[in-house]
Amino acid sequence: MDLREEFVENMETHQGNILRFRIDRVRCPDGQLATRDIIDHNGGVCVAPLTEEGELIFIRQFRYAYEEVMLELPAGKLESGEHADVEAAGRRELAEETGATAEQMIDLGVFYPTCGYCNEKIYLFAAKGLRFGKQHLDKDEFIEVLKIKLEDAVNMVMDGTLKDGKSIAIIMKLNEMKREGTL
Repeated sequence: MDLREEFVENMETHQGNILRFRIDRVRCPDGQLATRDIIDHNGGVCVAPLTEEGELIFIRQFRYAYEEVMLELPAGKLESGEHADVEAAGRRELAEETGATAEQMIDLGVFYPTCGYCNEKIYLFAAKGLRFGKQHLDKDEFIEVLKIKLEDAVNMVMDGTLKDGKSIAIIMKLNEMKREGTL
């Protein structure tokens, strides 16, 4: 069965700094018309900096939408023109948020955080061979950096302490790679 929906028309409802909201009309596989609320997002990157001691470098920051301090791996949105080199964007975010640079970036694939209504794609990386320098935070960015062993991070995923989806995806991938001996 062909499950694809065919675009008919759209109406932009709002353009923000990061997001664009629109309503699309589509033709369903059975021929009926339906509407889809869509949020356009430029995409982002998330990096798991891994130390030689098997620790991941996390950041803690307040997330206004959830009204709580979140524990996450370094991440950020893709700037205009960065889609051609998402690894460079990952390196930029790593340096900005943690002050670290990496000898090696390992591509861990793409994460779709909210596939029901948003087209955001987050490109996932692990970073190894770290060297540390100074953070380069944005003016409105206030974060703490901390190290957590991979095993402890897995436990934090499993007990619900760690809630960030992109970080969870990377942690579980890294744990499996470690188990397989490919990390």
